[in-house]
Amino acid sequence: MSQEQVPSTRRQFLTRDTALAAATTALSTGRVLGANDRINIAFIGNGMQFEGLIRGFKARRDTKKDLNIAACCDVWEPRLKFGLEQSGAEKGYKDYREVLARKDIDGVVLAVPDHWHYQMASEAMSAGKDVYLEKPMTRTIDEAAKLNAQSQKSGRLIQLGGSGPATRLYWKVNDFIKAGKAGKVVWGLISYNRNTRTGMWDYPIPGVGDKAWPDAKFDASNIDWEMWLGSAPKRKFSAERYFRWRKFWDYSTGNAGDLLYHRLGSMSTMIGFDFPVSAVGAGGTYVQKNREVPDTYMTMIEYPGDYSINMISCMANETSVPETVYANWATIQIVAAPPAPGAQAGQRMRRMVAQVKAERQFQKEFREANDGKTEVIIEGEAGSSLGDNWLDSMRSRQQPVYNALRGYQVMVAISLGVESYRRGRVMAFDPVKQVMRPAPPPHREYPPAE
Repeated sequence: MSQEQVPSTRRQFLTRDTALAAATTALSTGRVLGANDRINIAFIGNGMQFEGLIRGFKARRDTKKDLNIAACCDVWEPRLKFGLEQSGAEKGYKDYREVLARKDIDGVVLAVPDHWHYQMASEAMSAGKDVYLEKPMTRTIDEAAKLNAQSQKSGRLIQLGGSGPATRLYWKVNDFIKAGKAGKVVWGLISYNRNTRTGMWDYPIPGVGDKAWPDAKFDASNIDWEMWLGSAPKRKFSAERYFRWRKFWDYSTGNAGDLLYHRLGSMSTMIGFDFPVSAVGAGGTYVQKNREVPDTYMTMIEYPGDYSINMISCMANETSVPETVYANWATIQIVAAPPAPGAQAGQRMRRMVAQVKAERQFQKEFREANDGKTEVIIEGEAGSSLGDNWLDSMRSRQQPVYNALRGYQVMVAISLGVESYRRGRVMAFDPVKQVMRPAPPPHREYPPAE
């Protein structure tokens, strides 16, 4: 393993910027994979999310032997060294554009701060790479729209790293709803809550996630600070901003992008992916008063299919509610169930199921649609992980399960809520023209017959 040394002065950075941009733009088509070719991937960003992802990709490499981890990249030298050690990658870089310029790399896994998602993913597709992009898709609606359009036009594949579409249980709920067995969906409820004595995202400095690295050096000599800032506003060198970036609007969308993007992906899988019509964000910083983003946040989202979704994320009380779909005939909740009968000792763990209970007033209709039952349990089943699905899609050239369009649709709702919270007003979107509206249309009224 070797680590490429990259100059860090401002003048050298700008020179490098021009040369590498030209190099990556020239590589617009990817390598054609043969049936026996190993897929070469690179990891850009070697922090906490990388640590979780690398285990799954290494397991795929070691079992199917159809994958090679060719490179790692990070702007901070200790994390780059960590990435190389954890992945066994052949080479390390501090500049992601040097990774994209390599013709032998087929795909990149982007686990970087949110403000880098659009630019890195766009440049990767321009360089002929497929992209595994950690949630949220981007920071803004415009960025998400551009990535989706670029993916569709270029044929490069984007897989979003978020919960929902890779879980078979949610698709089975989707089948149940589409079959009309629960009646008309009217609203959904989701939450993702946490609590901590230190404050959410107040990670050790220096470190990776919750793990402190007390002996790691962190100063301007071993991090490319200009590169890390990227398109964000220029700031003086700051350990607080680097290690705890989710607390700042410059780099993050707070609870919404970090946590609720997961839950909305799950709810959208069950109900159906769509663009929203409007969103209202509320909440505030009620306890952890050392951040720009809220510690308590909620959004009400309205959709054109005559239903709404209510999302809540609190960083000061970890009790959450089950993911719940409310239809006029029944209520569907994702809950933990006891181990399956006959499960072996090593398999005796709680499993997630969808519990469907008929509404008292519509038991007749529910029974007719569900073989005479008033309660139904929908079991999950094994399926491919997001990483495996992405790798398989790179060979088949079929769209991955959490593709760019679905990621864009979820991102619109997330971004509308964040903008509403920050501006203090309702934000609206035209789901047909896919543009912002100055205000949502009035709600339809149905005057009774007189």
